[in-house]
Amino acid sequence: MELNTHRIVAKVPQEEIVFVDMVFKSFEGIAMLTVSKQEPGEIYLDVTDGTEDLVLDILEDLDDKFPVEIIKT
Repeated sequence: MELNTHRIVAKVPQEEIVFVDMVFKSFEGIAMLTVSKQEPGEIYLDVTDGTEDLVLDILEDLDDKFPVEIIKT
């Protein structure tokens, strides 16, 4: 079975990156988070077609706690 992966790019407050990383780690396997070295607060979430909607829902929920800007899906 072939899984297509792609990247969601989002921006969160720098001080919240560790929290966001822990949230996605707690869901084991829905996304791989990496941090931009060039843009402060920019994160990359590598997702599969099957997990993209869940990841976007989580980002939307986090936006209730602090600003989350989705740059690219």
